[in-house]
Amino acid sequence: MRDLHEILRGGYCTRWHANPDLAHVRETLAEHHARVAQILLALHPSPSRHLIDAALHHDAGKPECGDLPGPFKVAHPEIAAAHAACEARRLVELGCPPNLSETELRWLKMADRLAAYAHVAHVRPDLLGRFGWREMLAEVVAQAWQLGCEVEVEVLIARLAAAIEGGAA
Repeated sequence: MRDLHEILRGGYCTRWHANPDLAHVRETLAEHHARVAQILLALHPSPSRHLIDAALHHDAGKPECGDLPGPFKVAHPEIAAAHAACEARRLVELGCPPNLSETELRWLKMADRLAAYAHVAHVRPDLLGRFGWREMLAEVVAQAWQLGCEVEVEVLIARLAAAIEGGAA
């Protein structure tokens, strides 16, 4: 059974808290989960219930387990793996075990990263030229090509860029 109380409570936790450039910018887990689900519903031709469920809960373990900054995960893969296991255990405890195929996992990862990029493009576009954002965006675009949603992703990226430059979004 789902622990709805803890899921809803955890949704108020703030993302980016360990990033000095984004810690002051408010984005809750619930807001992020909603954006990931919106992206999947817009891009995926027929998302399964399991995929949308995972989008709405994929970071629900973070309030208990915490979040590690991306550069730290890269520098310390053994700690990142233990942390991922803690998050996976917590998702099971909350009643949200991921039940996704490999293809669905790729969709979720692409949507998760695209949501992060879109958020930063909106709140701190000056950061997108630094700290690996360009590389991450290239990975998102490559994944979109593999998943068959490259046109939609490229249109979104173009609209984000136009908004950053002050053009019509």
